[in-house]
Amino acid sequence: MMNSFHLLENLHGKRLNRYTLHLGEIKQLALSGWRAFALYLLNSHDMRSENPVIRGIFSVGGKDGVKPWMDVVYSEMITFSVRKNFGNSFSLRSENLDRKLFQYLGENIPPGGHIMVSYEEEEKIHSDTVYSLNIGIPPVATPLGLLIFLAGFQYVKDWYLSEGGFEGPRKLWGEKALNDTFAQTFYKKTFHQIITFLERKPSSTHQELEVAAKERAKEIVEVIKRKPGSNRCKGELPQKE
Repeated sequence: MMNSFHLLENLHGKRLNRYTLHLGEIKQLALSGWRAFALYLLNSHDMRSENPVIRGIFSVGGKDGVKPWMDVVYSEMITFSVRKNFGNSFSLRSENLDRKLFQYLGENIPPGGHIMVSYEEEEKIHSDTVYSLNIGIPPVATPLGLLIFLAGFQYVKDWYLSEGGFEGPRKLWGEKALNDTFAQTFYKKTFHQIITFLERKPSSTHQELEVAAKERAKEIVEVIKRKPGSNRCKGELPQKE
């Protein structure tokens, strides 16, 4: 089981255009098979970002068939400090690097595993995800949810477990199907959530969030329709208003 840590180590050195992923600050936790880690960016001058792009926990899985999983915090805004009181910040989304980053994460979680991504941080992608959930947009069609889905997790749900003060932040939970049968089930559930959302009457008070979510939803539907067996997903995209 412990050999599964190579899945985490595989992230080190991956390229994000002109940046390179750098795995640092790995720490063995009290629970066997759990490690805390932080993933940074290196620029073309081998300078490490001031803040990690991903930080959290990687687990190799465990008994009862539990597969490897991650529980992470994602930082969309990354800063490189050149000298004191001066820094160079940029958004992964603005440079189209966010999807590739999550693709790398997804590639290192095997079938049957999952990823949890907190949305209680202070960046725009987190607040937009919160507001979207609050007005009934499906988790998969939120800004974070789309990244998780495109990373290979066919079903995305909102997750919060009350544990007497030890529950941690609220997060989106992405499930990766164990096999093709489960994948079809997950895609069907996701498809029907999306179609139901696209068919609902637009809101006059949350128009900006809804318009953006509908564009993500349509992209998700197109991804599902390209999958083998997608004819089992019944329904058509609503016509434009």
